Amino acid sequence: MSTQERTDVRSRESGGRGSTAGTSKATPGTERLPRPPGTRRPGLAVLAVLLIVLGAAVAGLLALRLDDRQDVLVARSTIVVGQQITAENLAVAKVASDGVAVISADQADAVIGRFASAEIPPGRLLDPGMLASTSLLGADKAGVGVSLGVGRYPAGGLEAGDVVQVVRAVEGEGKEIAGRATVSSVKTSDDSVFASGGESQAVVTLIVSRNEAVQVAAAAAADQISLVLLERGATTKGN
Repeated sequence: MSTQERTDVRSRESGGRGSTAGTSKATPGTERLPRPPGTRRPGLAVLAVLLIVLGAAVAGLLALRLDDRQDVLVARSTIVVGQQITAENLAVAKVASDGVAVISADQADAVIGRFASAEIPPGRLLDPGMLASTSLLGADKAGVGVSLGVGRYPAGGLEAGDVVQVVRAVEGEGKEIAGRATVSSVKTSDDSVFASGGESQAVVTLIVSRNEAVQVAAAAAADQISLVLLERGATTKGN
């Protein structure tokens, strides 16, 4: 092979390799390019933003709620039915009072001197319905304590403010001795008033007229009293 022929062969081989390389470079790769950081899960980013906005809204509502609280009157200790309210019976609490009947702390002077128309437990918010302008123990009234065993008062129990009929029961015969008496307070064996192991019973203070008080007290001493519930939770509101 002459020198010219060898030169032509090398030229063709070089040209073929160049064409192959050029073709290889021109062919795009089949592998996918990686996504830029931060664009793989857009849903998580949206959820995070919503949670931040929701948290800020809740915090704002709580702050507004706290700002709406006001100083109101509560019972410092138990106030029984008919008791005249003094400054020592009252305390102040800060509450949000939306939709709740309360008495603001700056009205304490209007509450002091009035009477409880229902028993008010410690910590209870005071409202106008608990107050009366006159005492249950008026000039013609008296309070009588009565101890009652099971079956001598309604199974549902009695509450301060209830209106009852007082009956003297002897050998199956009953006689009314007070037509309308008001329950001032109630203590039961569950209140640890009685010695352990004793029969379940209740001690009730009744507000009756003075001309009925002697008969009620005598029947109570003889363990002959039974109470009939007439009105649940009646009060002297408005008196």
